[in-house]
Amino acid sequence: MTPPAKLNLDEIIQSATGGQPSVPPDMLEALCILTGSWNQDGNLTPAGAAGKRAGLIRALTNRLRLEDALTDHPAIAAEPIAGPIVIIGLPRSGTTKLHRIIAADPGMQKLLLWQLLSPVPLANAPPAGPDPRIAQAEAYTQALRDNAPDLYAAHPMAATEPDEDIFALEVTGYNYINCSTVPAPAYKAWLDQQSFTPVYQWLKRILQVQQYFGGQPGRPWVLKAPQHMGFLPELFSVFPDATIVHCHRDPKITVASYIAMITAARRGSCAIADPADVGRYALTFWGEHTRRYLTSRAALAADHNFVDLAYSAIVADSLACAERIYTTAGLALPAASRAAMHAWEASNAQHKHGKHSYNLADANLTPGDIAKEFAEYSRLFGSYFEGVFQ
Repeated sequence: MTPPAKLNLDEIIQSATGGQPSVPPDMLEALCILTGSWNQDGNLTPAGAAGKRAGLIRALTNRLRLEDALTDHPAIAAEPIAGPIVIIGLPRSGTTKLHRIIAADPGMQKLLLWQLLSPVPLANAPPAGPDPRIAQAEAYTQALRDNAPDLYAAHPMAATEPDEDIFALEVTGYNYINCSTVPAPAYKAWLDQQSFTPVYQWLKRILQVQQYFGGQPGRPWVLKAPQHMGFLPELFSVFPDATIVHCHRDPKITVASYIAMITAARRGSCAIADPADVGRYALTFWGEHTRRYLTSRAALAADHNFVDLAYSAIVADSLACAERIYTTAGLALPAASRAAMHAWEASNAQHKHGKHSYNLADANLTPGDIAKEFAEYSRLFGSYFEGVFQ
């Protein structure tokens, strides 16, 4: 059997920095633990190691460029980020559709994929024509489409569409996607012990950078990541006037779909991609984050805005869902915004990029396993599920 491919952190740092800037200590610690964990337990293929190497170089390069931008343009820190709409929910619960529907509103600010993958304008970019970062993001999505079509079918991506905040958060080194798409138990154990307040501070800085370099100051932002579920206190400490939109769907469906998606991701990077291993990880991880969310929400709900939406409602009438969100957030929803949302939905039918198939039994899990792990969530929000939770 071919031994797993390994990552060389010193070489990654050299490639990202040219040996000149020092790596921020917090990110250096995270990268040391992450690469060590991947090398120990990731079973990376050569192609997988090459992809992860490229991702770490991108993350470190972006962090250093952000640090430089914040130093060179101190006015960035004064950019106000007002009342973001933050979409959360278990993965596969309609968060992506709702995010992109709202982001279609020309009055709403959003992080497009090309900005997430390269948040600071390139110094040598031509003054006219498309931003070269768009072409870089298009190459990224094409590679994903070619090499992991099942993953792309589950979560289609486009350079000029908004995507998950987790891409922006790679500049911190604190990112749970790193231990879902590739096994990294030591890194996850370390990550579980870290404060995520600095992560949300970096997310705000990234929004400020986008707003400073050509954004729309004063207009609201829409953000989205299921991972935010586990970090409500940290999120509100940085965005105290955020409106949280929680998309609800039966965990028997969401967990099964998530397992299939992550198994597809692991097949693209790892020599071993066992759905049962992914299932154990998914059940534990999302169970923990959901329980943490329920505790935090109970303590914070009286002082913050929450909107609860059923997946079935998002599919059936997304504009009505948007109306509820805007009303709660104190925003107008003019006719031009409604038309833009409708146009996006008409052009993006479900399964446009292929059918995403999943089955809970493939991961050696039963409906009873899901019911036990999500019992309290089901008790509180089961009325939003499409069917009876068993």
